[in-house]
Amino acid sequence: MICVVYGTTGELIKLAPVLDRLRKRGHTYMSVTTAQQVEQIPPLLEQFGLPAPDLWLGHGAHGRDLQTKSDIPGWLATVVTRFARESRKLRRALRSGGGRPLVLVHGDTMTTVLGAGVGRVLRTGVAHIEGGLRSYDWRNPLPEELNRRAASKLALIHYAPGSWAASNLRRGIIVDTGSNTIRDSLEMCPPDQTPPVAVPAGRFGLVSIHRQELLDNRGLFTRTLDELAEHAGVPLLFVDHPVTAAAIERYGLGGRFDEERLVCIPRLTFFPFISLLRRSAFLITDSGGSQEECYYLDHPCLVHRLKTERREGLGENVILSEFDFDVLREFLADPERYRGRRRLPPAARSRRGARLRRAGAAAGQGRQA
Repeated sequence: MICVVYGTTGELIKLAPVLDRLRKRGHTYMSVTTAQQVEQIPPLLEQFGLPAPDLWLGHGAHGRDLQTKSDIPGWLATVVTRFARESRKLRRALRSGGGRPLVLVHGDTMTTVLGAGVGRVLRTGVAHIEGGLRSYDWRNPLPEELNRRAASKLALIHYAPGSWAASNLRRGIIVDTGSNTIRDSLEMCPPDQTPPVAVPAGRFGLVSIHRQELLDNRGLFTRTLDELAEHAGVPLLFVDHPVTAAAIERYGLGGRFDEERLVCIPRLTFFPFISLLRRSAFLITDSGGSQEECYYLDHPCLVHRLKTERREGLGENVILSEFDFDVLREFLADPERYRGRRRLPPAARSRRGARLRRAGAAAGQGRQA
């Protein structure tokens, strides 16, 4: 039996094609969520046609998504308490499905480490999708770099999205999937979906920023908004993530937004967001997942971060700002020059997920050795 543990939409989006393949090939799995983003998970499951979680270890912070650092202790205590209460039942369920049990986790979130810990406590194999990515700086991005390293220590099977990621791994069963599963997720998006927000008649840009390293720095965040409004040259649709909205309110920056230059739009689920992204002229983001999406869509993208652990698109259609506002202004002056030039790796790498059962068996043999 395979147990999939996830807690955020980022994890679920990239797990979706793997879970879809498992289901189509008749492999049984159970899903457990920590519900870091409890509000967004149900509609996303519905979009992908995936079943509801078999076990909820958490429900965000008082039934809403985690938004601030102060939300984490209470959520974490709930997850640990519920796992302790359900661990025996979960262990029985995993061993009742035949074969060797396997816990599958993804990425670099708090849930990634918690899920890998669940597998070790239950004495199953742990498989880590998107293993091996590194920024080589534990402080940036924080805590994601530490989460990835911890997951690599706990996992026995590592699904690395390319040879570079695989080269960063030193132990266990290492599988080079060739590319990221987000490519398969993009192929699941309806090609002609209409965005559920008003779209400017001409060219426009899209902005999606939500990382704490930017939002916790009032001066940096304020200057970012000011530079965007002054130098974009086209309307910018600004995704109103709850954590970002909270920072805007906290710093009194609501006056930076209007109906012409910097326009707030509601946070969108995956399919509508990709539809809007495809219609936009460029994306400015601090999301590693969106960086990958732009790479596979050959879409101009500026990643507004100090460092990134991902290599997709860098030097081609993706540029890393390193919080240098000269780089931001240069990108805004001519985003069309940032286009990919390299042939993409083969698609459908999520088919490797259908080999999880065999990999779990191999991990079990390794544990006995």
